[in-house]
Parts: sequence; C-alpha cells; structure tokens
Amino acid sequence: MLINLNVNPEVRARNVKLCREKGIILPTFKQMIDPSTVPADVKAKLAKTGLWDVNPVNLFRITWKNEPVMQGGGFGGVNYIEIPKKLTGVKARILALVGKYFPTGAHKVGATYACLAPALATGNFDAMNQQAVWPSTGNYCRGGAYNSALLGCQSIAILPEEMSQERFNWLKTVAG
Repeated sequence: MLINLNVNPEVRARNVKLCREKGIILPTFKQMIDPSTVPADVKAKLAKTGLWDVNPVNLFRITWKNEPVMQGGGFGGVNYIEIPKKLTGVKARILALVGKYFPTGAHKVGATYACLAPALATGNFDAMNQQAVWPSTGNYCRGGAYNSALLGCQSIAILPEEMSQERFNWLKTVAG
C-alpha cells in the first residue's frame, strides 16, 4: 500500500497550527537515520528528558542510535549485542539489534511514526477531528498510542484481552 502524499491544505493548516501551539517538531527521516543532523537545541532538551516521557522532543529518539540510558542521554552507535560463537556453534557473527532504548522500549515507535507523520504533514489525517486506531498484539499498539500522544493526536489502542494488566494500565495514560 502506498502512502497518500496528496496534500489537503485545509487539514494540513490545522495540523501545523496544532503542532506550533504544542511545540511539536517533526523529525525528518534523515534525522532519524543520522542523529548527528538533529539540531543542538533539540539535543539539549533530550539531555533533560526521560526515554519514556510523553514529551514531543522524544520523537527525535525514534532511532536505533540512542545512548543506552533511561534518563537524558544523547546518541551513539547502533544498540546491538553479539551472540557468542560458543552459544551459536557457527562461524558467522550473529548480531541482535536491541530495541530497549527506543521510547516505550520497542522499535515499533518507528513503524507507527512512519505511518502517522506523513499523514499529518500532508493533511491526510486531521489531528483535531480524527482518532488514530492502533490494533495489535502489543508493541505496534504501544508505539502508535505513544506517538499519537507526542504528536497531539487522540488515539484508540486495541489489544487482545489476554494482554497484561500492566500494559493496559500504561496505555490508558496515553490513549483512549
């Protein structure tokens, strides 16, 4: 499915107004890939912000290159672990990416941002009059609800009833 990049100027203007009022800056995909391009004032705000704080500046933490700390922190290399050859029994290096240092502790914030941000920027989603719906078995729902809160959007989180009460309680703090 392709992303609709047709612009709805009326809705886009409302979304821009909302973002300005709430101090929301949308990081570019380039900034997410290469955090060295993130402006210094944003980095200074991140140094004072917790990884899970519902603060729009955390949109800039949607990257594999977060410093591995829960409070403050900047950027570094990609977070990964190497599985020792003694455990794998193979000659090839096996690396596992670590999503723990994304906001919400899951890399799905990136997937949901990639859906919601272009729709906001083009006016194909009306943050004032629509709700984002995030159905999943877990992390996609969490990422979508969290990003919606950071972007000033109302959202509905849908999870199977068998999920942990802790997850439902957390979602109640960021989604409808």
